[in-house]
Amino acid sequence: MNPVLALGVTQVLGYGSLYYAFPILVPGVAATFGRPEAHLYAVFSAGLLVGGFAAPWAGRLMDRIGAARLMSLGSLLAAACLALVGSAPVFPLWAAGIVLTEIVAVAVLYDAAFAALAQLRGAGARRAITRLTLIAGFASTVFWPLTDALASAHGWRATLFAYAALHLTLGAGLHAVLARRRPAVADAHVPSAGRPVLEAPELPAALVPAAFRAVAISFALSGALISAFGVHMVPVLAASGLGGQATLAAMLVGPAQVGVRLVDAVFLARLHPLTVAAISASALPLAAAGLVLGLPVWIAGILFAGLFGVGQGLASIVRGSVPLALFGRVGYGARLGRLTMVRTVLSAGAPVLFAWGGAQIGWNATLSLFALLGVAATAPLLLLRARLASGGHLAPLR
Repeated sequence: MNPVLALGVTQVLGYGSLYYAFPILVPGVAATFGRPEAHLYAVFSAGLLVGGFAAPWAGRLMDRIGAARLMSLGSLLAAACLALVGSAPVFPLWAAGIVLTEIVAVAVLYDAAFAALAQLRGAGARRAITRLTLIAGFASTVFWPLTDALASAHGWRATLFAYAALHLTLGAGLHAVLARRRPAVADAHVPSAGRPVLEAPELPAALVPAAFRAVAISFALSGALISAFGVHMVPVLAASGLGGQATLAAMLVGPAQVGVRLVDAVFLARLHPLTVAAISASALPLAAAGLVLGLPVWIAGILFAGLFGVGQGLASIVRGSVPLALFGRVGYGARLGRLTMVRTVLSAGAPVLFAWGGAQIGWNATLSLFALLGVAATAPLLLLRARLASGGHLAPLR
């Protein structure tokens, strides 16, 4: 079985059922328990935050027992959590189930899948990660309408039971098959490349702490921008002058994400992941520039949505490829977990700060301040790349 295809299916299932389904089900859940929708979103945000703190532990476990094995267990636990949420008779039990679900999610979503590919594909992991994100990018496309149809026909509880059954059968089954595969050897080659491709060498020990700090800062700041811009995109575009047409402009995000991942697979694969990460980080402040600088409203709106999609689309790839390229496979899961924790903490508060700024000083001023965060996210990557290139550490990967 092709690991990329198998993990692509489980990522569509994972993100679709554990993330994208939530806002579609919120109205029904709120009506059942007689709670404001804001309370439900607060619980979900708390679950994401707690899940971020659980990520380092999950990462260490991936390194110890194998990511695919952890994903097999994660699928079973995800099924149990969704069943708990679907059967919850009262709101507190529903809320506890949501938090548990988001903790378990770290064992089945991108970080775990990237670690599995690193362990199974070795030197071919970077290309595999790009292909995986291409498939997983369709999670919302599949699960938004699917969830809406199921919930409309059978209710939110039955929808969650159906998704629990999918995790129990499809997700756990595919992960179990991958768990039986042998890991790639350290000097694996990629035959289709036409020449030997060495696995990314680890940096000298003296450079690792500084490199990790630079990547952590950049990923955290970029994650904050993605979180803030993603939540508030439609209101910002509407306030910029698009009004009721803001949703149409925001729809460009999806195609831009898929498009840039195709570009990465075909044209950017020969660039070092740090370079791709810098492109991703710089796209986010550039997205805000058109709105801030007063370009014609439709041009600014298209640029904002399109460049945001570029930055977000590449960010999903580089969060897996950069740590692998810089630090190698040893301890890869643990490093992903630590990076996820830092990114999650900043991302959790970013939408609230962005909304507060928009109310206090206006959207343009807030966009300008957040765009500076994007510049701050790009700088550490460029400085790190220059430092490593000057020492000859990036030569094997161009």
